[in-house]
Amino acid sequence: MKTKTRIGPAYFLGSDASDIASVLGGRKIALFLDFDGTLTPIQEDPTQCYLSEEARELLQSLANSDRHHVTVLSGRTLDDVKSRVGVRNICYGGNHGLVISGKGLRFVHPEALRAKPLIDEAGSRLEQEIAPFAGAWVERKGFPLSLHYRLVNQNAVRQLKSAFYKVAAEISRGSLLTVMKGKKVLELMPGIPWNKGNAVLWILERLGDSYMPIFVGDDVTDEMAFKALENRGVTIRIGRSKKTFAHFYLQNYQGTLRLLKTIQTA
Repeated sequence: MKTKTRIGPAYFLGSDASDIASVLGGRKIALFLDFDGTLTPIQEDPTQCYLSEEARELLQSLANSDRHHVTVLSGRTLDDVKSRVGVRNICYGGNHGLVISGKGLRFVHPEALRAKPLIDEAGSRLEQEIAPFAGAWVERKGFPLSLHYRLVNQNAVRQLKSAFYKVAAEISRGSLLTVMKGKKVLELMPGIPWNKGNAVLWILERLGDSYMPIFVGDDVTDEMAFKALENRGVTIRIGRSKKTFAHFYLQNYQGTLRLLKTIQTA
C-alpha cells in the first residue's frame, strides 16, 4: 500500500477498496468516522441530515464485532449526533471531540467549561447582527456555536463574515475563544489546543496498541485528525483535494459505505 507523509494530493481509493483490504486481514480496527458529508450527504439544512438504514446496519454490524471499535466524531453536539446515528455499543464524540462518551469512555474538556459563558454571549450578539442576512442562522451547540451561511446570497457572504469576526473579536477577551472554518460555516469555539486529532489520540491511548486506526472525514476540521494519524493507520478524505494530510480519498459518502462493507468482510 502506498503511503503519504506530507500535505498534498491524496491517492484515490478504488471502488473495491483493495488497497485497504490488503492490510486489514485479521487486525483489530479502531474506526473513526465524521458524520455530515461522510456518513450522510451534505444537506443545505443540517437539521435534515439522518443516517440511512443501510449505513446504520453496517455500523451496528461492525460494533457487534470484537474486532472493531467504532467512533463517530462530529462537530455536532453529543446528544445530536447520538440521536442521528442511533447505533448501540459505539463511542460518540461531539463538539469536535470536546465531549466523548460510550464504550466505557467519558471525557469533557475542563477548559471548555470556562469559555461557555462567552460563547453564549456571542450567540446572542450574533443573532442580532445576522438578522438582515437572509438564509444565515446561528446554531448553538453547547461549547461551540456555528454560523451557517450555505443559503446566503454570495454577494452578501463577505459582509456576513465581517460581522461574525467583529463579534468574535469583541467577545473573545484574549485567547479564550477561537474561530474554526468549515464548509459554509464558521464556528466560535473555546480557544484551547484540542481538536479531532487530539480526541482520536485520547481514545487510542485508552484502547492500546493492538488497534489499527482508520479515520474517514470530509471537512477542514478532519485535517487535524489526518495529521495526527499521518504515520499511524489509514486516513481517508471524502472528496478530492490538492492539499490534505489524508492518505486516500473517496468521491462521496457512498464510498464510505463501500469501505464499511470492506472492513466488515476483511
